[in-house]
Amino acid sequence: MNLKIFLILIFFFIIKNNQLLAIEEFKIILKVENEIITNVDLINEKNYLIALNNEILNLPEKKSLLLAKNSIVKEKIKKNEINKHFNEEYKHEISEKRLKDLSNKIGLNNAEELKEYFLKFNLNLNFVKEKIKTDDMWNIIIYNKYKNQINIDVNELKNRLKIEIKNNNNIVTKYNISEIQFNLNVEESLEQKYNQIINSINSDGFKIASNLYSVSETSNFGGKIGWVNTTSMSESILDELEKLNIGEITKPIKIRNFFLILKIEDKKESKIKIDFEKELEKLINFETNRQFNQFSLIYLNKIKQNTFISEQ
Repeated sequence: MNLKIFLILIFFFIIKNNQLLAIEEFKIILKVENEIITNVDLINEKNYLIALNNEILNLPEKKSLLLAKNSIVKEKIKKNEINKHFNEEYKHEISEKRLKDLSNKIGLNNAEELKEYFLKFNLNLNFVKEKIKTDDMWNIIIYNKYKNQINIDVNELKNRLKIEIKNNNNIVTKYNISEIQFNLNVEESLEQKYNQIINSINSDGFKIASNLYSVSETSNFGGKIGWVNTTSMSESILDELEKLNIGEITKPIKIRNFFLILKIEDKKESKIKIDFEKELEKLINFETNRQFNQFSLIYLNKIKQNTFISEQ
């Protein structure tokens, strides 16, 4: 999107939101257990999601509000669980690295730019830090709960890495990929869900489809994963990616209890001297994070099934 047009859209978007808040009375619209969600919370959440993925601006109001509602419900469920594990005195400082990571994902350079950027959406940096804090504390819970269930076959990873290096003669292939990670409800078939997602991709684009259907944390960023070495990928994923050209998407790939659709945003190759130990460490970290992410999704779904959610 042209920068000038984008800034004009943002300007009118903020004016419209301010007018809505001025004429609409403050009201509770949802309850997640004892936690309330107001119309103001919903607008702030929508602004936050638009800040992370500007393409949401192109969505009808009804769809963007549905995205915001689903996102804030998920966050409230996490917060309720966090409150069971941490007392009010628990202090958690947001590191500069976490702010820089978020800045980089959005395409900014530092926390100061991040602050200025979110102000354009009527959001302050403390609001953003609270989001990061919730994610960090949730991840602590997941780590403590599942750390003994992480299963890394180091020998298998070593063999995979050796084969990859030998076959490619020290040429490293990287894919810039985005994802939609989804599960099936009891009444859904894989074909039905896949067709829904494909229709959404065709009508609204991959980023919006990720916002609407993906259960992964990357959904807030339109499914963006970024650059990944082929040495960090499982054989099943790599096999699917190698069939595709830039811009194309995979068929659903089964990963534990979930399905994965990947899009190739870009691809590049470079010949370098590979440090085996460093690449192995990256591969182990990638696989560890992948397993923790899967456990996180499974646990969140489990809690959600036992959470009372009511519309007011």
